[in-house]
Amino acid sequence: MDNTERLLRSLKADAMLTESADLRMYLTGFTSSFGFVYTDAQESIFFTDPRYAEAAKNALSGSYIAVEVAKEQKSVLDYIKSKKIKHLAVPLERLSFPQAELLRSMKFKLCDSMPAFRDAMAVKSEEEISYISRACQIAEKAYLEFIGEIKEGMTENEAAGYLEYLMRKGGAEDRSFETIVAFGKNTSVPHHAPDQTALKAGMPVLLDFGCTYKGYCSDMTRTFCFGKGADSSFFEAYEAVLSAQQLATEQIVSGISGRDADAIARGYLQKFNLDKFFTHSLGHGIGINIHEYPNLSPKSEAVLRDRMTFSIEPGVYFEGKFGIRIENTVMLQDGKIFDFMKTDKKLMVL
Repeated sequence: MDNTERLLRSLKADAMLTESADLRMYLTGFTSSFGFVYTDAQESIFFTDPRYAEAAKNALSGSYIAVEVAKEQKSVLDYIKSKKIKHLAVPLERLSFPQAELLRSMKFKLCDSMPAFRDAMAVKSEEEISYISRACQIAEKAYLEFIGEIKEGMTENEAAGYLEYLMRKGGAEDRSFETIVAFGKNTSVPHHAPDQTALKAGMPVLLDFGCTYKGYCSDMTRTFCFGKGADSSFFEAYEAVLSAQQLATEQIVSGISGRDADAIARGYLQKFNLDKFFTHSLGHGIGINIHEYPNLSPKSEAVLRDRMTFSIEPGVYFEGKFGIRIENTVMLQDGKIFDFMKTDKKLMVL
């Protein structure tokens, strides 16, 4: 049974219609900027426009999903209407108000497919895990090459571009998200946008980056010092964050909630009065999207299960001074954490 059949069977609907690019990708394994996937008890069809038709037919040859050309939404809806479908499952949170009103005007009774997508996408297949693993390997290899080439005078923008080039060179399809490179006091901004700040001796460096392989993401953050000059408070904070990251990796198990997972790292940092500087959640699900279910946060009721893939990324940020974050992409396997990342996380002074 493929993903389209499996999802439809979990829904109380006659048929399912999916337009969002990431959800289409999950159903078909094919990436495109336009398309609809329609599924009922008898068939599943990927409607796309002529730009993708040939590639889609080749990619989906031999699968359960047929490919048809449709240049606009109306022809897809007319096809569904011709099948006398009454209960139609759609991802309601992804629909605009006009889209929802159009479907209702056509007398479809709508039900929400998004919870089914969320739950299905959270637990990865062996194939999905292999793609995420490869994306992690590519990112780590690029990082190791990058730290051998970083030099004084390089700007954050240059560094981000070079790191992305190395990931592409290593086999990545794209970056997972906008690469974060921060030097000096810019490291205190968790999602700093790289600018023309030039690297100087004594500066802390924070790199948050990842890439996609076969449509699946990796996510990794490393913080280090470029030359000597950082004060003792930086080293002390780094050791605390590293220990929090390692403790969470050791103690997160299947069946724990996202809230309790977050509390492992947050509670450790609290011992050093650093928890108030930990301004984001411990982690997030990783898959086709860089942020997916489950969340590992103080309010998360998500129950972590085997074959869920997510980040473990504690951090502390001192405004105008420095920030530290250490992040690996991991998965739950046989009840315990399996870490995709192999590079050393001990503080490095280049």
